[in-house]
Amino acid sequence: MTKTAFQEYIKPIVVLVVICLVVSALLALTNALTAPVIEKNAQEEARRIRQSVLPDSKDFEEIDCDTEALDIDSAYRETNGKGYVVTSSHVGYGGGEVTVTVGIDNDGKVVGISADVSSQTKGIGSRAGERSYLNKYMGISGTAEGVDTIATATRSSSAVRQSVTAALNAFNTIKGGN
Repeated sequence: MTKTAFQEYIKPIVVLVVICLVVSALLALTNALTAPVIEKNAQEEARRIRQSVLPDSKDFEEIDCDTEALDIDSAYRETNGKGYVVTSSHVGYGGGEVTVTVGIDNDGKVVGISADVSSQTKGIGSRAGERSYLNKYMGISGTAEGVDTIATATRSSSAVRQSVTAALNAFNTIKGGN
């Protein structure tokens, strides 16, 4: 039994194209259904981090500012006047982003800090996100340039230091504008 050119060449192509179209449609549907949930979870996690770096805080309002010029990702003011929370990201080792969220009181002192170093090498660059290192930033104001980097994690800890300095600079600009 001989196969026709349609059965041998065209039919498999049509079947594969149909399979690709169905799978693509299912992926698009899955994305459409899960995107709002993922966004809500990301917003909740960001709110939780803001509350963790600014003690006794409740609600925040986003500050409308030129984040690019300030070298930050976002800035928030605590609605009861307890302080500010600024998030900034800088490149660490291997091109991975280190995202740092800094709680700053009304006097310009760091009162809380959280660092996402998940993109850094585990056990080396990830040490820049450990509490023992982050505590060195507590109570500083003005600039973080006086905080030493970690010897074996220079790029990762430098990214943390740059982010804290950017947050403090942004605070001074924002607070000066009020």
